[in-house]
Amino acid sequence: MSNPTQEIWRIFTRPDGTSSMEPLQLPLERTGHNWSTQMLAGPGCLMKRLPRENVAKWHTAPRRQLGITISGEGIIETGDGQKLYLKPGVVTLLEDLTGKGHLTHGHGTEDRLIFFVGLDDSVKIG
Repeated sequence: MSNPTQEIWRIFTRPDGTSSMEPLQLPLERTGHNWSTQMLAGPGCLMKRLPRENVAKWHTAPRRQLGITISGEGIIETGDGQKLYLKPGVVTLLEDLTGKGHLTHGHGTEDRLIFFVGLDDSVKIG
């Protein structure tokens, strides 16, 4: 049996400056009775609560980071028109540090709680 993976969605800047997204598989390795990723190095992490009625303007990610939706729902839209519904457990790899960036807005009936994990440039994913 092959090792399981965790799906994440990479948000990145294309050469023309618009953002796009693609699914990636983050490999998991056997660690005793569990499966886990490699340790991901970075400058730190933070939690953010976005109001359900939140509608952000086009913006780039402030740093290379993972965003994990803990509760609530949202939608992220890239410059090429793709939309991803963000529900609890959906993981995004935000790498659109230049260009037009992306849009995010709330969806559903409750605020969205997101856990962001900053990543060093040396961390390879996918």
